[in-house]
Amino acid sequence: MKLTNLLQLVAAIVRWSGYLRTMRFAIRQLLWLLPLVTLIFPGCERAPSSVLPPSVVSYAVRGVLQSADATNGRAVIAHEEIPGYMAAMTMEFTAAQPVELAGLVPGDVLIFELRVMERESRIAKVKKVGHSALATPFATTPAEDATGTLLPDVALVDEHGRPFRLAETKGGALAVTFIFTRCPLPDFCPRMNAHFATVQRALSASTGKWRLLSVTMDPAYDTPARLAEYAARYQPDQRWSFATGEATEIAKLTAAFGLETKGEGAALTHNLRTIVVDATGRVLRVFTGNEWQPEELIAEMRLEISAEEK
Repeated sequence: MKLTNLLQLVAAIVRWSGYLRTMRFAIRQLLWLLPLVTLIFPGCERAPSSVLPPSVVSYAVRGVLQSADATNGRAVIAHEEIPGYMAAMTMEFTAAQPVELAGLVPGDVLIFELRVMERESRIAKVKKVGHSALATPFATTPAEDATGTLLPDVALVDEHGRPFRLAETKGGALAVTFIFTRCPLPDFCPRMNAHFATVQRALSASTGKWRLLSVTMDPAYDTPARLAEYAARYQPDQRWSFATGEATEIAKLTAAFGLETKGEGAALTHNLRTIVVDATGRVLRVFTGNEWQPEELIAEMRLEISAEEK
């Protein structure tokens, strides 16, 4: 190699060494400046996601407030149809943030987001957009006085089309709840049946006599065939029946326990009652609403089963 070529190579190496030192210095400076840039421009940080978890399905809903309890975060709302989910009806909803119900009065027209999860639902982003005249407000009748009374002997038809009378259920512990097949909210009718499924599993090994009965509040729609299809998802055994009947007969039963219904069909409005009855047909306990736990019902049923086995 000629001397001139060697000198050119050495000069090139020196220049590249200088570039590398400069680059290393620049990188160190950038790493030092990065936290400062974050502080100066916080908007560059990734914003928290407002997207709901995939297990939550959200619906935009409009309705008219019937009553509100901001303290407990409950609101009864007559809502419009929710396409693809629920027909127009009046339901009691639970607010994700009870404060959103403060200041609202019956007749307020609301828009809100209904968030449906596997076992419960919540409303959020509640906003008043108007006010309208309100018909007679939905009322809840106390049911405590039913304890100790006889279960009304009404005529019903089970999901297999077999007629029976409630008097035929005497001789063992009985639990009765009220549902209708077009009620989709997981914390209402589906929760009642899910609780009954838990009770059935807990009592399945018992040698005592017991029965569970889910009675529809929508007999015009809930035929035995529809009830049979609906019941299949809960896998009832021979001791758990789903029943329908004449509207007048079911009304006698619901009225005895302060279970109030308004309207009919998809527009049905209702509260919730679950009844525990002893072997003689007398009411032992009435569970109101949907907050009771299956363990409470299991305990009541086992007490009555034990009493009959003695």
